[in-house]
Amino acid sequence: MECLILGCGEAFDENLPNTSILVKSEAVVLCDCGYSAPPQVWKAVGDPNAIDVVYISHPHADHYFGLPALLGRMWEDGRTKPLTVLSQPAALARIRDLLEYGYRGLAARYQYGIDYREARPGETLRAAGLAFDFAPSRHAVTNLAVRIEGGGKKICYSGDGMFTEEGRALFAGADLLVHEAYCFDPSPVHADIGSVLEMAAQAGVRRLALVHVQRNLRRDPARIHEAIARGPLEPATLPEPGARFDC
Repeated sequence: MECLILGCGEAFDENLPNTSILVKSEAVVLCDCGYSAPPQVWKAVGDPNAIDVVYISHPHADHYFGLPALLGRMWEDGRTKPLTVLSQPAALARIRDLLEYGYRGLAARYQYGIDYREARPGETLRAAGLAFDFAPSRHAVTNLAVRIEGGGKKICYSGDGMFTEEGRALFAGADLLVHEAYCFDPSPVHADIGSVLEMAAQAGVRRLALVHVQRNLRRDPARIHEAIARGPLEPATLPEPGARFDC
């Protein structure tokens, strides 16, 4: 199982693309696709049929506004294989609307079908030979973290927000956890770096990647690396776009 960090930035970062990851196993899964994510996908994935599943953690612009461009280019480049789109029921409705707002009438011309699947906490969803499980986080809107299992490996992706007890259980024993770490001080809608480091260590996470760091804080990586070095989990990183993790 492999994870490619396509983007690691927050919503308004002028230097880093929106947080988005590509998971490769029996199938290829794109987790989140914000407005600055599509060019990163196109650089990494040349085959329009390569991506099997798109997972959207929550309906904020930096996590799903790139879908009209992504799916439109798949059509333009000749995709024929059906695509599975996973998200919360309310987010799926917004995604359908967004595709029309972006390029009215184009979705009806796609040469590939879209299978919209509902993600629900506590329910395992199987798609493209992989198992998907979900847990809520505390964010400004409902966000679901996801665990993707395949080939005996587990990669987890938080989306946005502070982890919950359900999230802690979801992440337990993960080979890789890609988690939002927006700030140092506690926040009502984001995860703080210290809590994520401590939780990952307690949950037995094997490797941790911190993403979606607040843009001003991200400009001082030494401060974050120092916190990682002091923290209880040694294999933690602050990845750049293009970083790869083999699990």
